[in-house]
Amino acid sequence: MPTGQSSPPPRGAGKFAAIAAAIVAMIIIATFVGMNMQHAQTTREQESGQVKPADAPMTEKDLGKLPARPK
Repeated sequence: MPTGQSSPPPRGAGKFAAIAAAIVAMIIIATFVGMNMQHAQTTREQESGQVKPADAPMTEKDLGKLPARPK
């Protein structure tokens, strides 16, 4: 019969918790480093004057010039 005292969790549970915490920390660190590397590459491309294909002008009207006003 139980005497009211709770038994400690098995040793495997503590080891599993430590491994799970380490994996989560590694995922967070990898995401942070990856985002910083991608941001650095984007910044380098912008400073060198390279334009992403998605941002490249497609027609004459995409060059950022105002349309000529009729007189």
